[in-house]
Amino acid sequence: MGKIKLEDLLNDNRSGSLDLTEKMLELFQNVLNEGITQKADSEELYKHLQNISKNLIKKQPNMALLRRVSATYLLYFKRLINSDKTPDEVFSLSAAKIDLLKDEIKSNVNKIAQFGCRIIANGNKIMTISQSRHIVNILLAAHKSKRRFEVFCLKSHPPDEGIEMAEFLASKGIKVTVIADNNMGVFMPQMNLVLIGADRIYETGIINKAGTLPLCLTAKHFNIPVYLAAETEKVLLESERSIKKSSYAPEEVYNGKAKGVSAQNIYFERIPLDLIHKVICEDSVFESYEFKNWYLGG
Repeated sequence: MGKIKLEDLLNDNRSGSLDLTEKMLELFQNVLNEGITQKADSEELYKHLQNISKNLIKKQPNMALLRRVSATYLLYFKRLINSDKTPDEVFSLSAAKIDLLKDEIKSNVNKIAQFGCRIIANGNKIMTISQSRHIVNILLAAHKSKRRFEVFCLKSHPPDEGIEMAEFLASKGIKVTVIADNNMGVFMPQMNLVLIGADRIYETGIINKAGTLPLCLTAKHFNIPVYLAAETEKVLLESERSIKKSSYAPEEVYNGKAKGVSAQNIYFERIPLDLIHKVICEDSVFESYEFKNWYLGG
């Protein structure tokens, strides 16, 4: 696998926020290594990293983890530059910080997987949407614990990233069925639970892949509990930063030439927290109202 490029990340419309954040840190590491090799000026290197961060946030404005991790790293880098550290020390400590951030992310992923796998029982049928590393790791942990269950992955069109998750789970020995997004109501009565991820958590809800709202409403109609898996770093209150509406290529929806026909393609939507039964985070599994009181200021 070649080196990660900024253009690759900007064009990635399939990866979840966790994967994109890790890829961003990998890109930061590559830039830092090149800077060390070329004996680059630390201020210029900081500006380069800052530009990468700005471009990614502009492309994915509601990915809270991406925003928080990049801000944490850039602040740390800037403080090193303004300290009495030598250039070599700045580069060395900056590289170590990337490793630390990666370790923190990995730790949270493992904790969420361990908490989350406990909600899955033998014989369960589980519906999910889009592509979430947390959901994948929860399911893999449950499978490793010898529980047998079936996952129903919504295709998640566009761009159909649910198929990628289904194929990966199947390669690990998990029974998976891919269903069309408009079939969620057909299969929901068979489900025991719904598992979803989130790009952002705010005062009264979450931001996730479009289709999550009808999924949660359908689950509520059939009295099927919805579980959200997300780290607390994804909390980004609307009072801190407004929620942006992002449009993607309309050709993914309609590529015809008929006169008078237009298309819109919105990837993300708001989902009220009231539709979520429990939240699985790195600290524990909370009732949604408990999570709101602890992390969202009530």
